[in-house]
Amino acid sequence: MISKSVTVPVLNSLLFIRDKNVRNMPEIDGHSSVWSTPSCVAVSCLPDSDGETRIVIGSVEDVRQNGNPVFDARLMTPSGQLIVENVLGERILEIGAPKLDTRVTVWTNGFRDTDKVTIGLG
Repeated sequence: MISKSVTVPVLNSLLFIRDKNVRNMPEIDGHSSVWSTPSCVAVSCLPDSDGETRIVIGSVEDVRQNGNPVFDARLMTPSGQLIVENVLGERILEIGAPKLDTRVTVWTNGFRDTDKVTIGLG
């Protein structure tokens, strides 16, 4: 799996990582920095008004970070494709998912307004 990355301003400081065809979004309560459903994880990040967020996605072996992940669980990926999108539903990144349910691990710099989100699959 080839890793992909992009640096973009993220509207409303919120990213969604989900199956391409399943739109089962988590309820965002504002009390955490990560929310999830069985097929989607939402991650808070740097507000677009404060700058850009670097997003990296790839196999967990290639993108693994030091420290504890903020999310580590399996997501349903029946389409075989995972997307990263903003609150408007605009795709930022898309990558093949290795299985019908994919282990997704997310690391940040530890701050709620993180400027780096790393997503490991596998």
